Amino acid sequence: MIENRIVPNINIFSNLSQSFPIDDFSKQGFGLSKLDSQKETSFKDVLSGLVSNLNAEIQKPDQLLQAQMMGNQDVDIHDVVTAIAKADLGVTMAVQMTSKVVTAYNQVMQISI
Repeated sequence: MIENRIVPNINIFSNLSQSFPIDDFSKQGFGLSKLDSQKETSFKDVLSGLVSNLNAEIQKPDQLLQAQMMGNQDVDIHDVVTAIAKADLGVTMAVQMTSKVVTAYNQVMQISI
C-alpha cells in the first residue's frame, strides 16, 4: 500500500460552509432580501467572534503537533506546518487591524469641534 505523505490533508470546503452557507442562497436566491432579513449583531459580538476564531486557529497547530507526536497516522507534518502558517497569518492580520483601529480612533479624537 502506498501512503500519501506528500499532499497535506486540508479540507477547504469545511471553512467555506461555515462562512458562506450555500444552501441558504439556493433557497432564497442571490437577491438583497437575504441581507434585509438577517438579524442585527453588535460590534462587540462580531469582535468576540473574531477573537474566538483566532484563538481556535492559534490552538490548532498545538493540537495537530501533539497528535502527530502521539503517532496518529491521520495527521501529517505538512498539516502542522500549514496550521502554523494559518495561525501566523491570523495573528498578523489581527495586529494590523488593531493598529488601524487605534489609528482611526486617534484621528477621530484629533477632530476639533
